[in-house]
Amino acid sequence: MLSDCIASIYATNDSIPKDVIVVDNASTDGSAEYTKKMYPDTQWIQNKTNLGYAKAVNHGVRLSKGDFIFLLNNDVKLLENTTKNLLDFLIKNPEAVAVAPLLYYPDGRVQISCRRFPTPSALFLELVGINKIGSFRRWKLKKEDHLHASIVLQPMASALLIKRFCWDTVGPLDEQFPVLFNDVDWCYRLYKHTNYKIYLCPDAQAIHHEGASVNRLGFRKNIEFFKGLTKFYLKHFVSLSSKTAPGTLHE
Repeated sequence: MLSDCIASIYATNDSIPKDVIVVDNASTDGSAEYTKKMYPDTQWIQNKTNLGYAKAVNHGVRLSKGDFIFLLNNDVKLLENTTKNLLDFLIKNPEAVAVAPLLYYPDGRVQISCRRFPTPSALFLELVGINKIGSFRRWKLKKEDHLHASIVLQPMASALLIKRFCWDTVGPLDEQFPVLFNDVDWCYRLYKHTNYKIYLCPDAQAIHHEGASVNRLGFRKNIEFFKGLTKFYLKHFVSLSSKTAPGTLHE
């Protein structure tokens, strides 16, 4: 998957100058040797132990130099003009500081990759299968919500193009969330502390083998999910009981 990901970056017919930085969290499958041989222009960062997703991303971003940062998981394959369409969107829409492509599963199904923030009300409606009660809406957006360009609260960071000044303003991923919820926390901080907006751009598309890495955790994935959710609530909701949560208008 990593090879397909890197190949898709170089295969696009755009003239955008780019640096490809791969941060390896102590893989043991020969990825380093293969990638260095097949893609010598990539910058390879080898961690001796698995430091977690958040630390790996932050390390890669610190080494990058461009005005735009494209977070990209190794289980994503870009389609033709994905990067160009995302970059064009950010340039043409100055209110947008980050943009995600429309993601598809390998079998062609649209992937539900954008969500509202996991407020208690949103998770409750998700659990009981109700779309809306009053002003409260479910956590996950519907398929039709992904088919037109729009402001979104929390796209998965599997593929997310960000203006560097936005990253510098919001700050890096919180490494207290090593595996899951680091992207949720980052988007929440963006809406909480700035007037910036994140968009979904369906004209840019990519294939995503969702959870290809994290699913290897097995049952530990569920544990990491609840650990991340608990940390998210403790950080943002326990001390904000009397304040309005960001993104309320989109709830």
